[in-house]
Amino acid sequence: MIIIPEAVSKDVIERCNQDIDSKISSNTWGINQRWGSELYDGIPGSCLIGDLSSAVYLIVRKQLRHHLPECGQMDFFYHYWTKHSGINWHDDGGYVFGATLYLNEWDKKWGGIFLWEDDGMKAFCPTIGTLVLNTEGQMHSVTHVHERAPYARRSIQIFGHHKK
Repeated sequence: MIIIPEAVSKDVIERCNQDIDSKISSNTWGINQRWGSELYDGIPGSCLIGDLSSAVYLIVRKQLRHHLPECGQMDFFYHYWTKHSGINWHDDGGYVFGATLYLNEWDKKWGGIFLWEDDGMKAFCPTIGTLVLNTEGQMHSVTHVHERAPYARRSIQIFGHHKK
C-alpha cells in the first residue's frame, strides 16, 4: 500500500463533502449489496455508494492524476460508511489499482479502520485528504464502523481498469 497524505487540497475536500451533503437525502444512492456477497457477508451495516457530480469528478481526477498509475478507464464512487458497515478481506482483483481518498476527520475509537497485509498485518486510521493506493493487489478490509461514531465515514473509491 502506498499512503499519500494531503493528496488533494482542502478546497477539493470541501467540494466533495458539499456534493455528498446535497445528495444524501436523495434516492441516488446504492448500497453495498452491489458488491459480491463475500465482501459484506456477516456485516450488519450498509455502505452507501454514490456518483460524484460531473464538476467534482473533474476536479478530483485532475488533482489526483499525478498520484495514480497509468490505466484505462477510471471509476470514482463516494462511499458513505454508516454505523456497523465495513468490508471483508479482498484484493481488488481485476483492476490495475484500487484507491481510497478519505474525506472527513476520523477517530480510531469509531472503527472503520483500514487493514491490509504486507509482511504482517498493518492498520491505518483514515485521515482527511489522505489517499491510500493499492497497486499490488494486496489483501485488505475495513473494520466495522462503531455504533457510537458521531457521523458517517466518507471516502471516494477509485478503480483503474486495464487498457483495452
